[in-house]
Amino acid sequence: MKRLSDFDGMRFLLCIGIALFHYSFRISVKNDAIQNVILTFAYFTDIFFIVSGLFLGRRRNYVWGARHYAGFVGRRLARIYPLHAVVFSCFALISVLTAWGMLHPSTQPNMSWWTGFAQLLLIHNWGMGQTFSYNYVSWSLSALFMMYLCFPLFDLLCKRLGGWLLVIIVAAIIGGDYLARLLGASSLTRIQFADVGVFRALPSFLFGMWLARREQSALPKWLIKIALAACMIVFLFYHPSGSDTDTATLEGPKRLLFLYFCMYMLYAASTQQLYTPLRWSGFVQLARYSFGIFILHPLIGLFFFNALPKSWGQNTLEAVLLIGAGVLVSIGAAIVAYHFFENPVNRWLVAKINAWENRTPDIVVETASPTQSA
Repeated sequence: MKRLSDFDGMRFLLCIGIALFHYSFRISVKNDAIQNVILTFAYFTDIFFIVSGLFLGRRRNYVWGARHYAGFVGRRLARIYPLHAVVFSCFALISVLTAWGMLHPSTQPNMSWWTGFAQLLLIHNWGMGQTFSYNYVSWSLSALFMMYLCFPLFDLLCKRLGGWLLVIIVAAIIGGDYLARLLGASSLTRIQFADVGVFRALPSFLFGMWLARREQSALPKWLIKIALAACMIVFLFYHPSGSDTDTATLEGPKRLLFLYFCMYMLYAASTQQLYTPLRWSGFVQLARYSFGIFILHPLIGLFFFNALPKSWGQNTLEAVLLIGAGVLVSIGAAIVAYHFFENPVNRWLVAKINAWENRTPDIVVETASPTQSA
């Protein structure tokens, strides 16, 4: 299957943006214009879920059976779990040392054994743990793990009933979120604060699947260029005031619909071979380190920013430079982790899983795709 260079390059920028977003809370950028742009990097988490559904949905010849299902989930976990377990262990060690009085951090780490156990198993954002404990970014891995477990069901429904079923589900979720917000409930794009971030992942993951499965029709290239330029302008310069949160960002259905439109147009550009800066070879080559940057940057930030003198970062330029330096350290750590741990372990695990899966025949579930899919 041919890779999509634009989306590979974007994966790297997504993880850089998420790191910048989180680091901006460690050192305040005392410039409203810059801070507002950094806050919009919160959108990248939703794009991350879209891209995950898109990549899995592009393959259409899945065959499902007990062994195939276990192999599928195993390969997905082989990609994300080893490094997650290492980083979680580091945060857990900090909690243990703090409990024993050997460390005295300025902010008390989480001491809950159950929360730690739930995070280790990646089930903590299914309503079984706390989102912002230990490695706080792992809530999205927990949500994505649920998407992996449910993917065969989504795949079978899409093949048997057509891709429009996914659209109906997404529309129902977004409509439900709109009604819930009218009643004063939390927005879907902030529902991870209620420790059920799996519901934030669901509509975007399904949209990514639908985007990959729909019959592609060529759009005028001039229209794609104008649409992508408009998306970039909105992203950089539109910061709504008077929202129901204390940040000038789109929330709820407005955010999701905006991002879905952007990804629809970017996918059209990618499939029609329309050049975008995301195809730059530097971004594409660095994409392999994306997950390492994502999962490691909270741990790197914890030590990096606590090691800095308190007097640093008091003006905008210093703050931006220090945040950038923290991101560069995270990239370096991700490169080392990829070559010496993440990639070797993943390759070894995938080889073992493939050998086990192919050992004996499996009872499979085969479905015929509709002649025309949405």
